[in-house]
Amino acid sequence: MKKISRTPKSWLAYLLLSLYVYCLNAAGPVTSYLRSEFGLSYTLSSVHTSAFALGIVLTGLLGGLFLRLMSPWRSMALGAIGVGVGGIVLSLARRPAISVLGLFLMGLVGTLILAVYPAILNKEMGEGSAVGISEANTSASVFASLAPVAIGFFGGLAITWRPAVLIVTLASMGLGVWLLLKTREKESTKSETTTQQPIQGKLPSLFWVLWIALVLSVSIEFCTIYWSGDLIRHKLAFPQAQATQAVSLFLVGMVVGRFTGGKLMRTMAAKKLLIVAILIGMAGFGLFWGAGVPWLSLAGLCLMGLGVANLYPVILAMAVQWASPLEALAGSRCTLASGTAILVLPFVLGALADGLGITRAFLIVAALYLALIAMLAYAARSRNRMAAGKVESNPGS
Repeated sequence: MKKISRTPKSWLAYLLLSLYVYCLNAAGPVTSYLRSEFGLSYTLSSVHTSAFALGIVLTGLLGGLFLRLMSPWRSMALGAIGVGVGGIVLSLARRPAISVLGLFLMGLVGTLILAVYPAILNKEMGEGSAVGISEANTSASVFASLAPVAIGFFGGLAITWRPAVLIVTLASMGLGVWLLLKTREKESTKSETTTQQPIQGKLPSLFWVLWIALVLSVSIEFCTIYWSGDLIRHKLAFPQAQATQAVSLFLVGMVVGRFTGGKLMRTMAAKKLLIVAILIGMAGFGLFWGAGVPWLSLAGLCLMGLGVANLYPVILAMAVQWASPLEALAGSRCTLASGTAILVLPFVLGALADGLGITRAFLIVAALYLALIAMLAYAARSRNRMAAGKVESNPGS
């Protein structure tokens, strides 16, 4: 096994991605506080998380055109500055329109980090870039688990939740400004950016089945991250600060799940790993939603995270693999899947909560699991039919 080389730039990419993911996962807990401060309904408060997601979608759709004009590190710097500016606007907001704007800026500009970090790690780490991407996402998951803890901690103090956002976003802005000043585009843009031309072609129908499965899996993840704190607060009668911090149990479960899942993927087939992940996640949901005992319900929340952790990476890998030779195009479309999921489903859950209450509305997560099982079963049958067709067409092979 070749030695993995991590340069200072690799560590910087890890850090900037982690700061971005911290802010992405902070949006839900922050929205819970803003709903109380501004007296918002569930529907209106969910506009905040949807604003961040809308920024992700727009960057996914249009960012490619923008990224061609500058180097990856210049894009990374602007993304870090965007996280900082958006975080400052969010923290200083005294009206819902301003707080929505702050989250939208964080999603729109900050997502440049998400778009370019794989290319940066590929250049810095070469053949070890796959390990680098895995390490970067593990680091990001750790930061994500800290977001609700920090927000709940500061939210329980007289100084409010805002320092939990300001500290991270100011750090991101500082790194972004430093990186922008340090980056000098002495080399031509073509030498630093990807010179690969867009691959022409049509993605297979099987890819789109998995694309829908990807939307469903990300929806389960972010519906839980954004709304489980409100369910804990209302069903288990936790104070707001403690309910917010309890969400970290889901994210801790995800950290453990992704760490162990990365090892299991070396020896276990993707299909089996998905089955195990779904069963664990559904069992956790049953405990979290149905148990009236606080410790058992919170254990279920952690178990949910353990199962959900491997849905996205495994389905993503399958979708890109099955899209061959259009892997680059497939990766771009998968980014849109994440943004679409974060944009739509948490908003739908919030709208349902206004009419049905948060407890009943949270059953949408169970419906998402059932839909996910149906899509993956359909994908498996389609894959088997395709494989059988190839065998019949090549009987001598």
